Amino acid sequence: MSFWIAIIFITLIVCAIAFYPLLKRNKQIDASKRDSLNKAFYFDRLKEVESEANKGIIDDPEQTKLELQQNLLDDIPENAENVQGEKLKLGKAWFVSLILFVGGISFAVYSNVGSWFSTSMLDTTHQKLDGFYERLKTQTTNPLSTEEMNQFAMALRVDLQKNPNDDQKWYMLGQIGMALDDGQLAHDAFSKAAELKPDNIEYKLSHAQLLLFSNAEEDKNQGEALLKEIIRKDHTNFNALSLLAFHSFEKEDFKMAAMTWGMMLKLLPDDDPRKVTVERSFNMALSNLSEKDKQELQLQKSEKK
Repeated sequence: MSFWIAIIFITLIVCAIAFYPLLKRNKQIDASKRDSLNKAFYFDRLKEVESEANKGIIDDPEQTKLELQQNLLDDIPENAENVQGEKLKLGKAWFVSLILFVGGISFAVYSNVGSWFSTSMLDTTHQKLDGFYERLKTQTTNPLSTEEMNQFAMALRVDLQKNPNDDQKWYMLGQIGMALDDGQLAHDAFSKAAELKPDNIEYKLSHAQLLLFSNAEEDKNQGEALLKEIIRKDHTNFNALSLLAFHSFEKEDFKMAAMTWGMMLKLLPDDDPRKVTVERSFNMALSNLSEKDKQELQLQKSEKK
């Protein structure tokens, strides 16, 4: 939008400079000179008439003077102001018409050339899609730059316009959105992937994680609901349990946090290095509970799966 405003503004400035003379009231230099000459001739002739009258050459000098005055008046255009006003109105009409004409031509040229250029750029970026997928294999040693990630996202969008039911590419676009810190892009892409494959837990888990990181309480509640839905289908999903436990602790629901970390402790073998961290988190949540809740959860923890 701001681009078009800038184009319109620049066009108006150029037109104003180029066509401003059309708005100016023309100076009637020739007419002014003519009027001055006529007046000079009148006064010179008037002096001659008076001289000739004194010499007795002219019998009726008053009549001659009246004829001179009439000739002077006849030579002055009666509608000079009207003509000038009409010219000014015509100049304004031309000014507006030329602005509209130049603006229309500029828009038509940009629409053709600009759209062609944009399409060409999109096609070029789309052709790099396979190369971006290959680069992902070396992401740890040769990570994509921010510019390349943006191009990757653009290439995926172009491809998804042609293949809108490719859930894996929607999911990939969501991951790129997270990498670019573009929450809206990630949200829309993960939502579309989960919509296409509602039974895919990985899609729902990534979407839930994104929602929990949002500042909006509504998003957090939606993310928590997604996590609980995942856990109901797969109560051994460690990642979903971990996210739910930290989220519960963050909002000071210490009982839910302790219960969730307790479930995770049951899933981990004794030699798993993650168990120490989970045990510490469980005890931290437990310390914020009442004695009754502590005893209940300690008993639950001691039970074997």
